[in-house]
Amino acid sequence: MPIRTLITVIALFFSHSLFAQITRHSRHTDSLSHTPYLPGLRSFTQAAYISFWGPGAFAAMNYDIRFNGTNQGLGVRAGLGVAPDYSEKWYNRKGQVTGTIRRPVMLTIPFGLNYIIGTGKHFMEVGTGMTYLSDDSLCYDDITTSYTWLGWVSMNYRRTVGKHLLMRVGLTAMASKRYVAPFPTPEWGMGFRF
Repeated sequence: MPIRTLITVIALFFSHSLFAQITRHSRHTDSLSHTPYLPGLRSFTQAAYISFWGPGAFAAMNYDIRFNGTNQGLGVRAGLGVAPDYSEKWYNRKGQVTGTIRRPVMLTIPFGLNYIIGTGKHFMEVGTGMTYLSDDSLCYDDITTSYTWLGWVSMNYRRTVGKHLLMRVGLTAMASKRYVAPFPTPEWGMGFRF
């Protein structure tokens, strides 16, 4: 899939999901203040944060939004990140190096659905999605030569400090078509709710 098509699909998805934030139901509550959600009042349904490791593969700037107009429930996250250049080595059965390839800096685009539950300042987030890497990564994919798709499942703890500061920590399991990471990778993030 060309990168332009992928970016267009993500942009269309976000423009559609922004309209999901307007609701006429007053039964929704903001869990920080336990007040009813009414149009015009702030409920902090969106967040922007930088994350390290996790679905971004190294570092990514992410945008997160809830579909129901509160700071809990089903939502989507998407980001744009980078993975640094690195070297990959091939070994034979005797453990000797048979080849080395240097991989350039890669663009990463993580996106997926997530669900948030919790009260007060403490929340649990579970999610699943895909990450596009702009170059081949032999760590995960030995089939393609110009890109890599990774599937991921994550579980994170979210902590809000004050009204706007957001901190996240959790684990992400990643897999490609032929490879499943033996251990989940840690994820850490910090940003703002608005």
